[in-house]
Amino acid sequence: MPRPSKPVSPDTLGGRIRAAREHLHLSLAEVADGHYSTSLISQIERNRVDPSQESLRFLAERLELSLEDLESLAQQHRGVERNSETEAHQSKSYESLRTEASQWLAHKNICKALGLLQDLHFSQVPAQQRWRLAALRGQAYFEQRKFLKAQQDFIYAVNEHPALEDVPMEHRGEYMLLHLHLAGTCRELQQLDDALEHYKITLRMMNSETPSGYVAEAHWGIALIAFAQAHGMRNSPAQAHDKEQKLRLALEHAENARFLYRSVGEQLRAAAVTCQIAQIEQTLGEVEKVGAYLKEILRTWSPSLEQDLATTLPEKRKQQEEANVVAIAACSLANIELEAKRYAQARSYVDLALAASKRSYKLRRADAYLMLGRILEAINPKDPAVEEAFRHATTELADTDRIAARISAHVRLGRHLLKIGKPEESEQELEQAHLLSELVSVSNHASTLEDNAQL
Repeated sequence: MPRPSKPVSPDTLGGRIRAAREHLHLSLAEVADGHYSTSLISQIERNRVDPSQESLRFLAERLELSLEDLESLAQQHRGVERNSETEAHQSKSYESLRTEASQWLAHKNICKALGLLQDLHFSQVPAQQRWRLAALRGQAYFEQRKFLKAQQDFIYAVNEHPALEDVPMEHRGEYMLLHLHLAGTCRELQQLDDALEHYKITLRMMNSETPSGYVAEAHWGIALIAFAQAHGMRNSPAQAHDKEQKLRLALEHAENARFLYRSVGEQLRAAAVTCQIAQIEQTLGEVEKVGAYLKEILRTWSPSLEQDLATTLPEKRKQQEEANVVAIAACSLANIELEAKRYAQARSYVDLALAASKRSYKLRRADAYLMLGRILEAINPKDPAVEEAFRHATTELADTDRIAARISAHVRLGRHLLKIGKPEESEQELEQAHLLSELVSVSNHASTLEDNAQL
């Protein structure tokens, strides 16, 4: 049984010719009349071939049509074909670009990836590829800890991507990773409700084939949010139950994350989550247990600080992550000793945190300086070294998108300045914290407007 012919719009060249033939009750053979093959006439009617000027004149006469109209429709047809060819070429070109940038990202060469992506104008990219390229550039910015720029691209990608059921199976992993990265970005910018929503979206998309690292990251993110929410609650009898529930939720997700990281051999990530678990359990009053496994982390990873600095990028990153874990654990132990008023031990741990942080990230150095300031302040609030330590923390973070950490550092410094009788300087620091809070609160709206204007 022959397949029915595909509908052709009457506003196209082929559609106009077919409609005229059917109106005159002519067969293909009768139109061809021995001058052309019936196959050629059929191909023209289906817009499969571009007819010559001679064949257009012949068809105009046979079908009682205006040659001028047919020539105009033929010109439109050629334009559509050129646009289709151009779009196909562009699509192939952008796919090659995306593949190359993805490879650089996989090898942690973020600068190379951004070099390919940062000047893209997404409005010029074929629609089906926009969200993938925007998500990829956002990921590159995310890896550089440029969270505000990353969020702009992630939000654009979310607005451009199709519904999940319309996403090809081979792109589902990118779709899920987009929401996972957007969740992490919102969390870094202290947009906790938005972050939680995207983590939940990510978890709903996960299945048995999802890499365990992705699942672990989602659980860890939810743990960090729940802990931050609990930390923001007042220590009042009215909120005591809710606060404990949040802490228990944070602990559950953190333990899930640690289990998953261990199951895939990500021991450094598991150790970092253990430091988060320590903070949660310390808040729940499990101080002795916390101290024991933080010291175990130091015994395991502190020897790496004695190694010479690596020369290859992979080894440098490994040393950086090892130092990161040591700095977190040492700061946590310093905090335990500070609360117990064992200042000498606290100072010993914070010195270790400072040494480790020099091989780690700016955030870790800022944390160590804040802890040092707190210890010195507890010993002697008027010691000039207290203000110096707090100012070091604000300086370390000044050129980063670690908005929550920057706010905390400015507030800590502002309160100290007020305590030692510097109200004007204190007000400046607290105003800076306020401006950063406003920056976070409007970043979603502002980034959307900026995207619409520029892209």
